[in-house]
Amino acid sequence: MSNSPEKKEARKGFSFRKLMDNNKFVFLISLIIAFFIWVAVAMYKSPEESYTIYNVPITISTENSIVSQKGYTNFWQSDEKIDVTVTGPRYLVTALTADDLLVSANLNTVDSAGISELDLKVSLKENSTEITISEMSKTTIEVYFDVESEKEFDIVIDSNQIPEHIAQDYDFESAELTVSTVALKGPETEINKIVSVVANPKFPAELMYATQTLEVDLSLEGASAADTVSVNEYVNKVDEVDYFVKVNISRTAQLVPDVAFTGNKMNDVIVEYDVEQIGVKIDTEYEPVADKLTLLTLDYQAIEAGEHKYRVKLADVLPSGVTVTDEIDTVEVTVTVS
Repeated sequence: MSNSPEKKEARKGFSFRKLMDNNKFVFLISLIIAFFIWVAVAMYKSPEESYTIYNVPITISTENSIVSQKGYTNFWQSDEKIDVTVTGPRYLVTALTADDLLVSANLNTVDSAGISELDLKVSLKENSTEITISEMSKTTIEVYFDVESEKEFDIVIDSNQIPEHIAQDYDFESAELTVSTVALKGPETEINKIVSVVANPKFPAELMYATQTLEVDLSLEGASAADTVSVNEYVNKVDEVDYFVKVNISRTAQLVPDVAFTGNKMNDVIVEYDVEQIGVKIDTEYEPVADKLTLLTLDYQAIEAGEHKYRVKLADVLPSGVTVTDEIDTVEVTVTVS
């Protein structure tokens, strides 16, 4: 048994000296340090560059402005955008997007209702002393400011084109709107230009043979062509109601007079009329109507031999929806029994 002291195994641990003696580690550290030095130098000595940002939206805020003090509403109805060119260090300007810019309008020049030409201003939402605005694709914009007005108008039907959409042997009788008025709102100046509100029917592709209910488009008419254009651009309906027009159509026809008989026929009977045909107009809502018009109903057994004359008022025998177009009030019927 040996009495020599037992050597304790040396504890292994981290040694920075050994790490620095590792060539691969030193190379990696050198690369990282060189990269950060390059980035710092590139940012410090980055060349200035012009960079264009496209489709930057225009913002018009009337809050706490002269426009709101006058009680005006902004009736600008455009989604217009502009292109903005900025100048600055490349790494900064190329990182910008449309969301980083604010395009606003100077409202201090608005002194009356109507269309005003406003100067546009571009600024960075986050200020930067290194970036400047060098160019704008548009420097002014036209905006409509006015007091908002609301008014109700009667609707007029444009019936001039209706006859040409109706089939032959059929006639246009009348047109009736399901809603006869419309409430409009918009700039007071434009509301006051409106002379009439016209309902224009939407016709079917095929010709019409019967009374129909059609959708209509409403058009606003001004005193001139220019007024009409601006009114339709800035004025809107208060309520989104569907508007319809009922187009009443009739059919022209010639009805043959007729007598109906009941019971058993005992003798020869001859029936004569003082007119051969009766011109009528038939409302197509009451179709169909027979080609014969029954003037009388007689019982064979109740008629004595001989000649019998009857005068029949047409108003008493015409079916619903049928009117006489000839100048005939009565028809004389002669019944001869032999």
